[in-house]
Amino acid sequence: MKKLAEYDQSAVKLAQSASQTILRFNLHRELTQRPPNELLFHYTNADGLKGIIENNELWASSAYFLNDPNEITYGYDLLREALEKSLRDAEKLGEKNSLKITLVTELCRFFGDDLLKKKIITPIYLVCFCEEDNLLSQWRAYGQAGGYSIGLRVPTVETASEGQGFRAEPVTYTSVWAKVEYDKTEQTKQCSALLNSMLGTLNLETCEAIRRLSDHPFLGYNSFARVIREILLEEVLRFKNEAFKVEKEWRIIIRQRELKKQSMDDGGKSPLSIYFRSLRGMLVPYVKLIPANPALNTLPIKRIRTGPTLDKETAKMAISLMLEKKGYPGVKVEGSDIAVRF
Repeated sequence: MKKLAEYDQSAVKLAQSASQTILRFNLHRELTQRPPNELLFHYTNADGLKGIIENNELWASSAYFLNDPNEITYGYDLLREALEKSLRDAEKLGEKNSLKITLVTELCRFFGDDLLKKKIITPIYLVCFCEEDNLLSQWRAYGQAGGYSIGLRVPTVETASEGQGFRAEPVTYTSVWAKVEYDKTEQTKQCSALLNSMLGTLNLETCEAIRRLSDHPFLGYNSFARVIREILLEEVLRFKNEAFKVEKEWRIIIRQRELKKQSMDDGGKSPLSIYFRSLRGMLVPYVKLIPANPALNTLPIKRIRTGPTLDKETAKMAISLMLEKKGYPGVKVEGSDIAVRF
């Protein structure tokens, strides 16, 4: 195996600069996409609330089994359109033999036939939240059986260093907050801006350097392609059809990430903790989010609101008793004042 010092150092310097630019850009995106408020709200029914409090866990369902059957493919389609435009633009500039053309062509295939025809199934799990804790559209989904909104403290830009308060149970998975974008024009704009920013680092000189480092473990072509593919995948998982905009959704995306590995990652030695539940007559895979601090063993729950069809005082008393028993002090419990008959 070739030693790192044996590679062309001028090529290493160019490729390293491009790699660092892409990684800095991605880090900036992560920091600016954090929730702006202290709390986000997870709507659930009585069984869901009971399970969350008693077991100190949230369930993240597989993205391929959610209410919207196009949950994943919607973003892939948008990205593929942006990639095809980038490919046409590059070809117009006479770059038909460049490494950039090769990369964009491979990305088109990855986010096209490979994924859309299910040749590759990327494990992705989601937990859905809302910006508001008393939203009528959400109560309509959960209120008939007695709904609840659970307010969890989330990391803002200022409190990011304090962590999320929970982590994915599978040690090779990480969780990231993401705000859902519903406007198609904005989605297309974001895809194009992201592609232009990353591909803009790959000028002819840098592309040639990456070619010369083809077998380099960190700066070769395969490494660049893997990083860019991961950043693009993170982007499209934030997109949803405009018909769902009333949900005002934020989501936690749980998956295996090369750029954000957990410190406890043991390289795949531990078996994946994947569970199954019954929903709409079929089995749905899910993973668990559990408290990050085993000593506390509680989720960062700060508020619970009961739905408009429940007896507020009776429901509040039962919730308070359960919170006290399970070690959740100081959680604010209140009821909805929306007058509605389901």
